[in-house]
Amino acid sequence: MSFKNKTVIITGASSGIGQETAKAFLSSGAKVILVSRSKEKMEASFQSYNKSQCVIYPFDLSQLDKIDSFVSTIIKKEGPIDILFNNAGIGSESLFEDIDLSVFHEVMQVDYFSVVYFTKSILRHMIDNGGGQIATNTSVAGLITSRKRTVYSSAKFALHGFLDSLRLEVGKHNIDITIIAPGKVITNFGKNKLDSKGNPFGRNSLMRFGLSSKKAAKIILKAIKNKKRQVIVSKWGDIAWFGVLVHRFFPSIYFFLAKRIDA
Repeated sequence: MSFKNKTVIITGASSGIGQETAKAFLSSGAKVILVSRSKEKMEASFQSYNKSQCVIYPFDLSQLDKIDSFVSTIIKKEGPIDILFNNAGIGSESLFEDIDLSVFHEVMQVDYFSVVYFTKSILRHMIDNGGGQIATNTSVAGLITSRKRTVYSSAKFALHGFLDSLRLEVGKHNIDITIIAPGKVITNFGKNKLDSKGNPFGRNSLMRFGLSSKKAAKIILKAIKNKKRQVIVSKWGDIAWFGVLVHRFFPSIYFFLAKRIDA
């Protein structure tokens, strides 16, 4: 599949994986609709691109009740949408016994429900249009669990269940579902994740040893181009790959190790 003259919506496009994936799509000839809370960050990051090929739409995805009208506005102004990349999300790191349940609601609202609402809003358009593709950034945390990830993994496992079920329903409409599951990627995601009280964590910990966002974007574009069911975005030496393989073939060993490791 060529991306030339395709129209792509990317949420969480102002930094990290979203920003680099948007740039990769633009370099491939696609028209990209950028969605993020920060208009200023998007303008600064994409100022060198042609404004007709790269369109900025500031929006806060936590406003679930406004997503449908927001998507309708985009379609009216920009025309048919070929690909949706649900990329926006927030993280959380805390023991469940310490966490304020408001953090659960905040993470689920952005990481799970905003994806469900955005996908629902664009689905009828894609069906009427004869097809399309929905890719979603879910994280390896939606495949395996680790300590201090009760909130984050809950949202990501929910996404995997939603998307795998949706795939079975929409294939008949020529709509492809691609799950993007990153391991450690170098972004500010770790710095912005929430602690037990809902405050930004403030540091990236081991993310500096991860895959670059640019390399992650190349893997993501290849997966979308080939209409992959699921792809893990990670260095081969990343503990994410080790964890997924051990969890699949030696689950008892995985849980023995996972109790003792902060991944």
